[in-house]
Amino acid sequence: MKLFLTIFSLILAISTVLTGLLVLTRRQFGRSDKGIEHIHPSIFTFFTSLYAFFLGFAIVTLWSAFLKAESNVGQEADSLLITYRLSQDLPQSGALRQALKDYAQSVVQQEWPSMEGDSMSEEAQRRFDKVWEQLQLLKPESKGNHELYVNLSNKLSEASRQRLSRALTIKGNLYPPIWVIIVFGFISVIYGLYFNHIQQNAVRIAFDFMVIFLVLSCIYFIYDINTPFSGYIVVKPEIFQKVYDLMLSMP
Repeated sequence: MKLFLTIFSLILAISTVLTGLLVLTRRQFGRSDKGIEHIHPSIFTFFTSLYAFFLGFAIVTLWSAFLKAESNVGQEADSLLITYRLSQDLPQSGALRQALKDYAQSVVQQEWPSMEGDSMSEEAQRRFDKVWEQLQLLKPESKGNHELYVNLSNKLSEASRQRLSRALTIKGNLYPPIWVIIVFGFISVIYGLYFNHIQQNAVRIAFDFMVIFLVLSCIYFIYDINTPFSGYIVVKPEIFQKVYDLMLSMP
């Protein structure tokens, strides 16, 4: 909450400063008739509508990616827990279950903090490889436990796919050149506000502030949710912690 208040206080301050600069700039340079209505209101309205649609599209796309990343984490943790439970019916599988515990613990304690810096944990990867090694050692020679072994392999493969999904989304889901459009669009909005509100009054100044504050807030939201494992709005490791606690409570 403290970080949230700090960020939006900063956005509020920047919006106030930019609005004040618009007011001062108009008073200094905007009294000439040449500067009035250089941009037709209908053109500015079309541009801002297009920009608003683009920002909204980016927000919806990134929010969907965030929810997908959250769902994938849940599926990954669930696959590990199912693997742990199924392995109890496989002879001499204690080392496999211990490897699963070690991996789940590493994800919570090492990998999640590492993902805040946009990288996966090498230690967690080593422990996940250890899980695979322990499973391969349990490959049955007879057909008696073959089906169980296949089920364990499938669940561990599912966990591996979800782990790869985490690695792919860790550095962001927004195509980099789109940031050029977002930043250039914001500058264009400021430019349009300046020339459409040469004739100043309290209502227009308040409107300038509201537009700047809203657009900056949307840009910050896009920036923050672009990386689902770092920032203010993040996918948290609670589900892995719960799975690890359940593993500890089982033999």
